[in-house]
Amino acid sequence: MKNEFLTGKKANLRSLEETDLENIFNWLSDPDVTELLFYGYYPPNLQKLKEVYRKTIDAKHDLEFAVIDKETDSHVGWAGIYEIDWISKNAEFRIFIGDKKSWGKGISTESGKMLVDYAFKVLNLHRLHLGVNIENKASLKMVKNIGFQEEGVSKEGFWRDGKYYDLVKFGLINKA
Repeated sequence: MKNEFLTGKKANLRSLEETDLENIFNWLSDPDVTELLFYGYYPPNLQKLKEVYRKTIDAKHDLEFAVIDKETDSHVGWAGIYEIDWISKNAEFRIFIGDKKSWGKGISTESGKMLVDYAFKVLNLHRLHLGVNIENKASLKMVKNIGFQEEGVSKEGFWRDGKYYDLVKFGLINKA
């Protein structure tokens, strides 16, 4: 794969490019993909995705990566470190595997481990955090496998499709 930035056995992470936005648009248009996520409140709009992408690439507080399945050499998701607070050295961790054929293959776990390693060893961040819908069992398992620790639950902290869901809050401290 060209333009590899972080490499693993199952996946590579490279810079997210504007050409990747069409895949993201298609994933965000699939209710099966967005069912338990924050995405999907509003219909996706490719033009808005491009506007957000352009702002993100100029920002010094967000880093986004395309997730590439090494077996198929295809773009299957995206991941990032967002809202980096360079003084407190804290940031939000996100990962999204949109290609349903890639679910359950361990790509998100491996990609997440690479991203955490990069955040702590290269960016010298101290803490990463995220929130997961309590019914999103796959994401809960993945973040625990990476090493995130549950820090609490925001009761009914997430509204989706006429129902409130609890939001599990996780954090990971750089112990190095």
